[in-house]
Amino acid sequence: MSLKSTPTRYGAVAIALHWLTAAAILGLFITGQLTETTDMAAKVAALQWHAPLGLSVLVLTLARIAWWVWGDTRPEPVGKGLQLTAAKLGHAAFYVLMIGMALSGIAMMALSGAGEVVFNGAATPLPDFHDYLPRIPHGIGSKLLLVLVVVHAAAAIWHQAVLKDGTLARMSLRAKG
Repeated sequence: MSLKSTPTRYGAVAIALHWLTAAAILGLFITGQLTETTDMAAKVAALQWHAPLGLSVLVLTLARIAWWVWGDTRPEPVGKGLQLTAAKLGHAAFYVLMIGMALSGIAMMALSGAGEVVFNGAATPLPDFHDYLPRIPHGIGSKLLLVLVVVHAAAAIWHQAVLKDGTLARMSLRAKG
């Protein structure tokens, strides 16, 4: 498999960035839920995973953008009309949400001083993140991102199982057989 995309399938770099981002987002959903506990030690432990995963999604997203701008071209789209418009809007929404979630998370950690507790073991209690404005877009963004992930997965399954147009295979590391 080529590192770069072809007109009919994604290259290894694009595929790796996609699936690494997907795995990190799954980890963020899990650790984000774990932070909703009243057990402060468990909350700190969850944040010790959540914050670096969030930063990794930001780095991966910026790498994806750079890859598309300077390193590669996307394969030809599969759908057309409304389907193509929905796909383009969905992917744009992913980028906006992933960057926005990372920035609001960074802002929360910076404004609240929670980084000292989470990463440096400061003896002070964790702040109530609900007291900080970035919590609002972070909370709304997490719900929107979850909906977008579900719709994205459903669309991939629809393409694979119903339309049988090979869309899912274009994002697979397996060579065409």
